[in-house]
Parts: sequence; C-alpha cells; structure tokens
Amino acid sequence: MHALGRRSGPLEALRTDLGEAVVPWVVDVDDGPALRAAFAALPGVDVLVLNAGLCATAALGAPESVAVWQAVLRTNLDGVFHGLEAALPHLPRGGRVIAVASGLGKLGRAGYGAYCAAKHGVLGLVRAAALEWAPRGITVNAVCPGWVDTPMARGDLARAAEQAHRPVAMLRAEAEAGIPLGRFVTAEEVADLIGFLASPAAAMITGEAYNLSGGAFTS
Repeated sequence: MHALGRRSGPLEALRTDLGEAVVPWVVDVDDGPALRAAFAALPGVDVLVLNAGLCATAALGAPESVAVWQAVLRTNLDGVFHGLEAALPHLPRGGRVIAVASGLGKLGRAGYGAYCAAKHGVLGLVRAAALEWAPRGITVNAVCPGWVDTPMARGDLARAAEQAHRPVAMLRAEAEAGIPLGRFVTAEEVADLIGFLASPAAAMITGEAYNLSGGAFTS
C-alpha cells in the first residue's frame, strides 16, 4: 500500500502501525505536477482513497476570510481534482476511487463557508467522474462522515470552545446530543465503509455519497 501525504511524520507513524507493506511518499496534493510525478512512479493504482483535508473557519467578511477560502479550497477541492487527474492514467478497468467528503458537503454551517463549498464541490466532482469513467469500469464514490473522533475534529472543538469561552467537554456533549445514535463515528468505522466501497461487493455502486453520521443527517 502506498501512502501519500505532505508530512513525513504521520506517514512513518502509519507505517509503524500497519507494517512494512506501507510505502510512504511525501507529496502535497496542492502541487499537481508533483502529484502526477509521484503517481507515474507507482507500480499501479487499483484503489485510490482521496483523504487529504484541511479544516479552517472564517465568517464571510472576516479579515481572514479570503486566506481561509483559498487555503481550504486548494487542499479540499483542488487536491481531489489533482488526485483524480494524476491517478487516471494508472487506474485499471475495475479500479476503485473513494473520496472522503463530509456531512458539510450536504449541509451548511456558520463560519464554515469555505469548508462547505469545498466538500459540496467534491461531491459534484465525484458524480461527474463516476459518469466519465464508467465506460472503463472504474467506480467513483464518496463517504460523508459527520463528527468523527479524530485529532482534527478534537482540534475543531477546542478552537470553538476557546472562541465561545466554554469548556470543550460541554461542546462535545452538545455535539453528541445532536447525534441520534449518541456518539461520534470512529475512524475505524469510516475505514470499514471505504473498504466496502473498494471491495468486489460494491462493483455496481458508483456516483454515490454515503452518509456516516449516526443519523445526524440523512439526505
């Protein structure tokens, strides 16, 4: 398994967790030419998971809104585009592509305009690519998690708590109260859904955006 990311530390940690079968590549999805060069050096791409993401917030009209917009769109939407373009020449018939979008690709949230726009864009791109690549037997799908218990989500809660001058635990409890099944999704549950979409059982599923939110959103 080849793992691409912009920082060597997390890649090496992944290799420690999963073993020597993981081959790390340091490359940034923001850099289209570098990403294409990296894919050209790979032996092949049977399954592509597009999981790079950046969560930064700014209300419309805030001093930092333009910088946040550019940074988030560059990674969360342009990065998916660059990944698709780089992988296409190397995907065989029957290849699988799974993009990690978000519930905010279907919803809105105050202060998250850039993130919402990027994730909505990912879903549009997934649906277009699914139709374009169907003649080659390549499926393209998205997963749309709600709150997932990850360092990025915990950091998001911490920033929100700091801005609101409230305890993090209180904000997390409120977030969990909005989830009908009563808890955050685990990273393993997201991985399981991705694994299903990459499996032979999902051969006739394409252009879909699967919710994984404990019932927090259903559309």
